[in-house]
Amino acid sequence: MMHHPILSSRAAQRKLPAATPISRNVYCAVLAMGLTLGTALLNAPAHAQENTNATNARKAYSIAPGALGETLADFASKAGVTIQIDSSVVEGRRSQGLNGSVSVAEGFARLLAGSGLEAMERSRNIYVLRTAQIESTLPAVTVSAAVAEDATSYTSRTISIGKTDQKLKDIPQSVSVVTRQRMDDQNMTSIYDVLENVTGVVTTASPMAGKYFFARGFPITSIQYDGVPLTRQFYSQASSLTENMALYERAEVLRGAAGLWQGADSMGGAVNLVRKRGQAEKTISATVKAGSYNHYGAQLDVGGPLNESGTVRGRAVLDYDTQDSFIDFVGSKNTTLYGAIDIDLTSQTTLGFGLSYEKTNATPSFAGLPRYADGGSLGLRRSTFLGSDWNELNNQQTRVFADLTHRFNDDWHLKVGAVYMNERNDSVYSYGEGAISRATGTGANMIGVGTDFRGEHVGLDAAISGKFQAWGRRHEVIVGANYSNYTSDDKYAIATGLGPVNVFNPNPYSPRQSMASLAARSGLLATGAYDVTSKGLYGTTRLALSDPLSLIIGGRVSWYENKYDSVSRWGANTTSTKSSAEFTPYMGLTYAITPQWTAYGSYTEVFVPQAQRTAAQQTLDPIVGSNYEIGIKGELFDQRVNTSLALFRYIHKNRAVPDIESGMVCDGDYCSRASGKVRSQGLEAEIGGKLTSRLNLSAGYTYNTTRYLEDTENEGLVFNPQVPKHLMRAWADYRVSESLSAGLGMTTQSDTQGRTKSVVQGGYTLWNARAAYRIDPRWTLALNVNNLFDKHYYATIDRTNFGSVYGNPREVMMTLRGTF
Repeated sequence: MMHHPILSSRAAQRKLPAATPISRNVYCAVLAMGLTLGTALLNAPAHAQENTNATNARKAYSIAPGALGETLADFASKAGVTIQIDSSVVEGRRSQGLNGSVSVAEGFARLLAGSGLEAMERSRNIYVLRTAQIESTLPAVTVSAAVAEDATSYTSRTISIGKTDQKLKDIPQSVSVVTRQRMDDQNMTSIYDVLENVTGVVTTASPMAGKYFFARGFPITSIQYDGVPLTRQFYSQASSLTENMALYERAEVLRGAAGLWQGADSMGGAVNLVRKRGQAEKTISATVKAGSYNHYGAQLDVGGPLNESGTVRGRAVLDYDTQDSFIDFVGSKNTTLYGAIDIDLTSQTTLGFGLSYEKTNATPSFAGLPRYADGGSLGLRRSTFLGSDWNELNNQQTRVFADLTHRFNDDWHLKVGAVYMNERNDSVYSYGEGAISRATGTGANMIGVGTDFRGEHVGLDAAISGKFQAWGRRHEVIVGANYSNYTSDDKYAIATGLGPVNVFNPNPYSPRQSMASLAARSGLLATGAYDVTSKGLYGTTRLALSDPLSLIIGGRVSWYENKYDSVSRWGANTTSTKSSAEFTPYMGLTYAITPQWTAYGSYTEVFVPQAQRTAAQQTLDPIVGSNYEIGIKGELFDQRVNTSLALFRYIHKNRAVPDIESGMVCDGDYCSRASGKVRSQGLEAEIGGKLTSRLNLSAGYTYNTTRYLEDTENEGLVFNPQVPKHLMRAWADYRVSESLSAGLGMTTQSDTQGRTKSVVQGGYTLWNARAAYRIDPRWTLALNVNNLFDKHYYATIDRTNFGSVYGNPREVMMTLRGTF
């Protein structure tokens, strides 16, 4: 089936709306900040001024013999410096350790004695490992700690989703990490690209610009930004959530109840986006790309010290992307600007600040395709467009980040973070809706929609963490509080009766509509206003019961209120849910079988307030979710690889079900009882990291079943049929030689079902591939091919009248990336 290049090119020719004064000012402000930072970084000194007093000071160290990378990192941690290590250089090497009083330079020299390597100070307290120019003859003495992070790995040795830096194997829940290296290798540019490559996470297309995402059958509705949670899935119509990953260094995803850190509505888990920061060394990364469907893009990422001492560090990112689509007429342009500064106010206190602006203009195709009335696929071309040539979407997002970190000493730390986000989504579009008769081929009609959605998010989080001595052992504690508020001012118009749609030969040239004309046709300009506030106090303690056994206990007290005022075709209405001083417990056990393997078990909860009323006219109690999980985690190959195996059972009770026996005494409809119960259970297995210096791997498998246990209508049925029972994802990249590498990946899943039971998608397998050639030490050319065998499938299915969205056909992308 041929794609229509003439039709698709229309998207590239579309006229963009004039910028408003506010958006123009924001754009100019962020651009000015980015250019200022970029200019400063490009002209910044290559090396920070040495702090000779600190590096020459002698201090007593006791470092046990061990793997060279571990001993170097342990010494660096205790000395208060940073060492940058390429894991391939230290692989298989060992150190005799260190015992004695030495300076930083002497310590590194003794640890590296006989290795042919040396540590060179590149800037203040920043060392790099290189081949020794003159072999060290210092006598061997004895150093052990966490190995430094490998920026080229598909895993991270520590993550921060639990408020402090922790190893994955020390967290008694399932957590995945997607690193910047993996995002670059697989060309993941949006948050959905990332989530669709995470073990156990399922996404489905919204009828609008965003997608819904689920873990263990339950939705994830909040996103954390460096640990500060914001509510991101409340819109008056469907989801319009978008997020460009150009700003972020990695994504961390926790699956299962996340009520401890986020409070209410944290059913499916938590997503934490860790943003890019200024580096201690000057770095410049430039990327250009070109691919299928007129897809072109460019990115400049600059970071480094802004003063001689290195106490002020900056980062600037400019990202531009334009593309058409395999769907006729569809295309988009996105511009993202980001600037960040980190300032060491003192040797113990760091202030961070960031600002970003993202703008998207698009000709969209929303709501997918309809199906036959019996649920069968229409078999339409993947390029079929049932909208109008005047379809238009404009999205703007401004984000402000700030945080303050204070290190009281080596054991106690305070971090305060804040995030502000302003987003606006304007759209006018049409789509074809209606189940199709097999006999006549008719049944679809044109629906017109206009939206003006405006939202503001504010989030705050403060946590103090530390270690203390008690009962002859060392323990850890975290105590904190967070607050978030989301308010929206939404307007929309939905008009039916714009004429029939011939799905087999659609005509996109219908009379242009606006939100005003659609409101006039429907007789109503609908409005909606959210006011969602979540706040809470949380705390956990990790008690070392014995050398191998630790008990983690904690909890959260939450206050939550969700109010929605609306005026729609059903009239004026206010819905409200509220919970006060709701306690959410948390408990976990970890047992270190060996230094590499840890067994664990955990019990976590979440609560979800409900707006439905009982026959006594009382608001229902919240849904309570209980997540039980046991498993084993490994940290292998000198901490280069993380692996895990988990069994989970997740039960939600107190769900609202119709109270038929009490009659229609709730505004002419049935009231509700909090007696529904659902269960999600299954198994997850995952491995990620560098198996060797040449092989990077990320792979995960999920077996998940969901079922109604108690329900007046659905008892015994599948609770979330859009979640496949079997889901496996894998991606590996192998360095064939110093200049050539090859990558191969696959996603395979079992069948799924839409909200209409007759709408089904059989299981399928997709293959992706990559080949990269390192032209010289600075430049790399890569070719990515997604859906290698051009599989035809629906990425999302929903109902017979709309919601079937084809998955992307084969796509090719050529990327040239340079680092300096």
